[in-house]
Amino acid sequence: MNFLRGIALLMAGCVVGVLLAPRLAKVEGAFGGLLEKGKERARPASLAKETGAPARPAAVPAPQPVRSLKAAEAAEIGRFMGISDEATPGKISKALEQSGGRWAVADARKTASPERPWVAELLPGPVAYWRIRSLGVAVSEAMGRDWLAWKQKNPLGAVLDLRECLPGQSLEAVAELAGLFVTPGEVLFTWRDGAGKEKVFRSDRQPLGLGSGYPLIVLIGSELRGAGELLAYLLQERGGAILIGQSTAGQMGWLAETRLSSGRSLFRMQGEILLPGGQAPLGRPLPPDLNLAGESLPDTEIWPGGEATIASTVTEVPPIKRPNEAALLQEDDVEMEEMRSGAAAKDEMKRPSQDKGLQRAGDLLRGLRKLPTARRSSI
Repeated sequence: MNFLRGIALLMAGCVVGVLLAPRLAKVEGAFGGLLEKGKERARPASLAKETGAPARPAAVPAPQPVRSLKAAEAAEIGRFMGISDEATPGKISKALEQSGGRWAVADARKTASPERPWVAELLPGPVAYWRIRSLGVAVSEAMGRDWLAWKQKNPLGAVLDLRECLPGQSLEAVAELAGLFVTPGEVLFTWRDGAGKEKVFRSDRQPLGLGSGYPLIVLIGSELRGAGELLAYLLQERGGAILIGQSTAGQMGWLAETRLSSGRSLFRMQGEILLPGGQAPLGRPLPPDLNLAGESLPDTEIWPGGEATIASTVTEVPPIKRPNEAALLQEDDVEMEEMRSGAAAKDEMKRPSQDKGLQRAGDLLRGLRKLPTARRSSI
């Protein structure tokens, strides 16, 4: 009897399996959907919104001013933009946002050392370091003389600091300095004015000849715009430079700067930049290859140079009693430093001047030097 019952159950199971096999996929799909809905209800709302979002979006929105516009500022900006009726802060802010980078407002820039517009120093490593605010023939020639002297020391590479580069400089100055790192004769970019007239800019200067043996690192920041931002883009795309820092302001090209009565600056794009691969990404910040942005630390920690440079300088400046760039390459973990209260900070010794961007550049150059030459050239 038990034997017959087993055979009957086996046959019944086979019949049920044959009937349910075509519908098995639908049953699994329905069950999976119900399970996912249950998980979605149990998941916090904040996590549900972040699901599927990329860690670094392809298009970074242009940075907005730290402080909101006041009524007087909005009226002043409205006159420059041709908005006469009801130039409220909200309306002007929306107009700036919708301009796609052609108009922008920024707070007053703070420079680390107004006395030293130019820094050229061979840092420990050794590492060739330039910090420039103004571009042009004089700076390019001085950098050429510096490199001739420093190359004898077999440096790990070069660091070009553009974080304090002035925005409203000529396009000729951009092409002049870019020529130090780009193959001669190449078309760098084309500028087109409002009437459609175009001017082509080429690299006509003898390059320094860094090559794969001497990597180039460019330091950028959130306030970099205009000529300096265009130079950083050219050095990354055409010169093989590595960008370190924070995303730029998103105004790449020739800018006209107007100082507002509040102390802020109003930037207006002059014409448009055409690159060999298409139009310049106006209104989109240039992202760094190595992002150093942090929530608890300032975006930029630039500190003044020493009492004298090792190589040539463009302008003679009086000595200042401050640490030089070499002193900024300290091994303290700046990024992990905890925030201290005001009272505790007064009791402790003041933290020495440091530059995390320059520190990371030195770390990267030391790491690249350890790679074989053949592998280094392929990076």
